[in-house]
Amino acid sequence: MPQVLREQAVSRRVRTLAGLSLLALALLLAAVLAGAASSSAGLRTIGHDAGPQVLATTGLYRQMSEMDALVAEALLLGREYGPQQQADLTGYDQRRLEVSESLLKAYRLALDDPAERRTVESLIEGLGRYERLAAWARLLDRQSGHTAGRPPDHVVEAYQQATDLMHRELLPQAYNLTLETGTIVRRAHAAERSATSLARSAVIVAGLLALACLLTLQIYLARRFRRVFAPALLVAVVLAAAGAVTGTALLNRQGQALEEAKRRGFDVVLTLTRARAISRSMHGDQSRYLLDRVRKDTYEHIFLDKARTIAAVESTSLPDYQSRLHLNFQGLLGGLTGHDRRRLFAAYQRFQRADARMRTMPAGAAIKFWDGELAEIYEGYDKVLEELVRRHESDFERAIDRGDEALERLWQSIPAGLAAGALLVLAGVRPRLREYR
Repeated sequence: MPQVLREQAVSRRVRTLAGLSLLALALLLAAVLAGAASSSAGLRTIGHDAGPQVLATTGLYRQMSEMDALVAEALLLGREYGPQQQADLTGYDQRRLEVSESLLKAYRLALDDPAERRTVESLIEGLGRYERLAAWARLLDRQSGHTAGRPPDHVVEAYQQATDLMHRELLPQAYNLTLETGTIVRRAHAAERSATSLARSAVIVAGLLALACLLTLQIYLARRFRRVFAPALLVAVVLAAAGAVTGTALLNRQGQALEEAKRRGFDVVLTLTRARAISRSMHGDQSRYLLDRVRKDTYEHIFLDKARTIAAVESTSLPDYQSRLHLNFQGLLGGLTGHDRRRLFAAYQRFQRADARMRTMPAGAAIKFWDGELAEIYEGYDKVLEELVRRHESDFERAIDRGDEALERLWQSIPAGLAAGALLVLAGVRPRLREYR
């Protein structure tokens, strides 16, 4: 082969290998950026958009339960507890505002889902009806001027309409709304896990391809031009390897952060918030048990059903449940472990024992006990739940912050490193190509 043709062939090979190396680096960069974009979308959905909104709407059940419980408490206390009655009604107004805010967040979250949007609209309409019925019961109570204890029958009958609407229609809708909106986060989490796994695989494959192209180019230049190595290409190999390894590591870190945010943060907060809401409803059932002599047994059975939801043990009645309650319970809080489980169980057991004492007392003594010692014991139990919720909310936020940090580092470091590698490839082959001009 003539010398000119041989030189042209060498030049074409160098250009081809350099072009393949640049293409491989571009594919590696594209894989990293695609993984980063997917991870960013998952973090945004779970950590900054749907996740916090869903956690906010989980308080809706508790807020609505507390509204109804505060009405029952105000009716039960009587005129000699005027200041406390007013405090209950002020609390009722505050819960009503919180419910409005939670419903607004839920509506924004449900804009793309007609079924969820209809649920929110139905809740808004139903709460309007409930407030009218509750206001009517309060008006009749003020007109009766009764002392502490069960109000007149016509007041109780008016309240029954309100509480029936709340517990048979509105609270089930609120609970289902939380479950439905929670699926948004679960779907986003599942999609992000799949996308992150695919992105990691793509980064590894693209990284190996880039290294293979760069090493092939390095070996060809070393053999053809009798040089041990080209420094610029050697640095490009290092940068490509670093980009692939760092990109994979940062995507792994982001995936782990999101998994921790979902498992140790979001899921636990959702469970604890539901438990707290049901527990508040149980405390309301105690006041309804004292308020309504006709439905006394019904409210006791409802209290037992909710108690079994919180901490399930084998039992045949409420007294049997309260005597059999043990640390190895199942139910909604059964997933807790260690010190948290023991501490929460101790507070819950005190609440159940106080409830058992209340149900053995005469009506007047039971009301005083419910308003005093039992209320304090419940508040202590609720405080433990609230502290656990806040701690796991902090775990959720820290995990999201770690994921955001990993993504920020990925956006800042990988593109710059791979771009520098591409420039070094050009710098490494340019002197060799100039020899053939």
